[in-house]
Amino acid sequence: MKNYIYNTNIGTFEIRQISHMLYQLWMKEELLGEYASAELAAEDVAAFDTDYAAWDQLKNELDDIPRNLSEWTARKEETPRK
Repeated sequence: MKNYIYNTNIGTFEIRQISHMLYQLWMKEELLGEYASAELAAEDVAAFDTDYAAWDQLKNELDDIPRNLSEWTARKEETPRK
């Protein structure tokens, strides 16, 4: 499964792949939403539409937030072997 992280001045957003068509957006230990794709989650971060108040209130203060996954760090999560 692939995970993506994006570091900000208020913390690190993480997009976690849960299944083939389910991704979750996290900030610290708080689940912010579920999405059909990682790209949709990244778009919500860029649009300051995450339901994480400390981030969303910065909407008119920050520029250059990536709208797609190209500037997020991809991490492949190892699945345990049986």
